[in-house]
Amino acid sequence: MSRQEERTYDLLIKASAPREGYTKIVGRGEKGLKHLEFGRLILPSGEWNDTTGDCEVVLDIYSGIASLETLNRRFDRLGERKNVFDGSATVIYLPPGTEYRLEVVEGPVEIAVFSATTASSQVGVTVIRPEDNIVTHPGKENWQRHVYTAIGNNLRAAKMIFGETVNPSGNWSSYPPHKHDAFIPPNEVPLEEIYYFQLNPDQGFGVIRIYTEPTDPAPMDEIYVVEDGDTVVIPRGYHPVAAAPGYTLHYTWAMAGDVRQPGALSDDPRHKWVKEA
Repeated sequence: MSRQEERTYDLLIKASAPREGYTKIVGRGEKGLKHLEFGRLILPSGEWNDTTGDCEVVLDIYSGIASLETLNRRFDRLGERKNVFDGSATVIYLPPGTEYRLEVVEGPVEIAVFSATTASSQVGVTVIRPEDNIVTHPGKENWQRHVYTAIGNNLRAAKMIFGETVNPSGNWSSYPPHKHDAFIPPNEVPLEEIYYFQLNPDQGFGVIRIYTEPTDPAPMDEIYVVEDGDTVVIPRGYHPVAAAPGYTLHYTWAMAGDVRQPGALSDDPRHKWVKEA
């Protein structure tokens, strides 16, 4: 897909009513995505059997408690949160070619399912528990946020970089605006990204702007109002996010590209001074 064609895509996917089982939200080949796919899994009870196929898969347990069983491993009672605003995540990494079974221990269980195509992985089935998340609080004042990186430099996944960000009421994140769409290693590498938003209270909203440099051959400048359960695809460009006052904004983020390099990004030079100051 050319950049000219990409400009015609609406990158916002509005929330749909939750339903039992797996619901694909956005897949490879859609909205400029090459590597990533995202969906939600809701299990009131019982079990779920699946295989990762030719992908590495990340399961982020939003609520409930489940057990995981693969061919030669079993993990009991995974998940500690009532919802995404209740502490750090329990995240499961599954390499390609893995058959797995999830069993509901305390339901309903809600899980975000992200996958990225890859032929192989250097790591096996891994559980990242809440205490294993890399927790940082970048920024200051009304642009400070809380970042929970579950899969970064701590795990040598094939493509996936994964975590969650929480914006306090009225605060900004992904700020100063940054991008990761150019191959300028080690400073920046192309990584497509997906954001899945949740709000507390859930009638709240936030705003995301996705824009390119003025000199870009196919300039883009999109602004979306995001509500609880909305998804935004970020194929390229800078992408700052703001939470409306009175509402805590949470988004799950997943990045993937042909070259995996956590932290390889460039700040918008016009706004970089904010960080430096």
